[in-house]
Amino acid sequence: MPTQPPHSDPTKAPPNAKADHFAGFDGIRLVAAIAVILSHAFVIAGGTNEDGLLIQLLGGRKVLGVLGDYGVATFFIISGFLLSRSLRSNPSIVTYAVNRTLRIVPAFAVCILVSAFVIGPIGTGLPLSAYFSSSAPWTFVGHALNGFTDWSLPGVFAYDGELAKQVNGSLWSLRYEALSYVFLLLVWTACRSATLATWVVVAVAIGTWTSPFVTAHVLGLAYTLPYFAGGVLMQWVHARYGTNRTMAVASAFLLVMAGVFHLQTQAFAVLGAYLVVFFGERQNPGSKLAGKIGDCSYGLYLYGWPVEQLLRQLTGTTDPMFLFVTALALTWTLAFLSCHFIERPAMKHRRALASRIRAVAGKCFGGALAPATGGAKIAFVAGAAFLLTAGHWWLVIQSIGELALVMLAGAVLAVLVHRIGLMSRLFRPGSDSSGG
Repeated sequence: MPTQPPHSDPTKAPPNAKADHFAGFDGIRLVAAIAVILSHAFVIAGGTNEDGLLIQLLGGRKVLGVLGDYGVATFFIISGFLLSRSLRSNPSIVTYAVNRTLRIVPAFAVCILVSAFVIGPIGTGLPLSAYFSSSAPWTFVGHALNGFTDWSLPGVFAYDGELAKQVNGSLWSLRYEALSYVFLLLVWTACRSATLATWVVVAVAIGTWTSPFVTAHVLGLAYTLPYFAGGVLMQWVHARYGTNRTMAVASAFLLVMAGVFHLQTQAFAVLGAYLVVFFGERQNPGSKLAGKIGDCSYGLYLYGWPVEQLLRQLTGTTDPMFLFVTALALTWTLAFLSCHFIERPAMKHRRALASRIRAVAGKCFGGALAPATGGAKIAFVAGAAFLLTAGHWWLVIQSIGELALVMLAGAVLAVLVHRIGLMSRLFRPGSDSSGG
């Protein structure tokens, strides 16, 4: 039986508890992904954020910020909401880890391979023989898979400009995403209740805005944590009160007012989160489209930047709208293929894989899984807290691979502790550790 981090709080059914699936999120994610591609089109075509669409429309005044930033923030709000909701209904570490891994890693890995061995050869200025004889494509794949990070490819996107040779500028957020998953699981495991876990996440997020000390110790996710925490907080709010039209209108008005006073970044983490959940409960044209053709938002986000870079290299265009329209068509094709041939097939195996892991864990612990999972919980919290205080961990210990090794070491330690009988004596009812 898997470790259950916090006990779920008994909560009243929300007034509008009809939205179990939150189908509107599919459409919102789709809009957010397109917004990111549109924003990147101005950046890649013009080479600077100052050419952003909203900045142009507002006469050069950065009132609402860069469009792509809000697209990314929206992704994190939805993630925080859905993941905390999932942990409340099924607080299983195994289920959580398997679902998150299968959701982001397979499609990401395929995107990296496509970038290195399809997009790279098309966009390189080198002879193909020189490109493929170089170890650089494999180095690119290794670095990207190990650390959710971008890397250069030989001769690829070598046009003049500050963004040249940047193969996939969108990957930075996946590092933050992965660390947000681990951070939420850490807090959820350490806290005694879902409510306490929620407010701990919110408190740390506030600390990233108010305390350099907090920011330094959660450096690898500080930039996006307020939006992720906004989603976590909205799950707590929604479980008790739901959402309503009056509060949505008030949130929209206050968000506009915050923009006037240049506080839109902070306000979007809370007011924007309320609006995202409010519209997430309701069907929209984007969600209906996603229901027919599949949720392509993740694929759009993964492939948008490299496709725009490739088109910029091949056509030499500096027209952002031309780049956006042409890139969107090609990116959507790749996203559709990713959704139906990578993402959906991978997620179909999540229950079977989680069951297999539980079965293997049961055999390893020799039928005494409850004491051992207690030890695993202690090892996870203590190990993660130790790494947290070092600060270095929040840079993914330089790589996702090292993070996985640390977690594996904690699990092995728990097994060994149980095997030698120490954990059994600690957890045995009525045991006396005095030896009397």
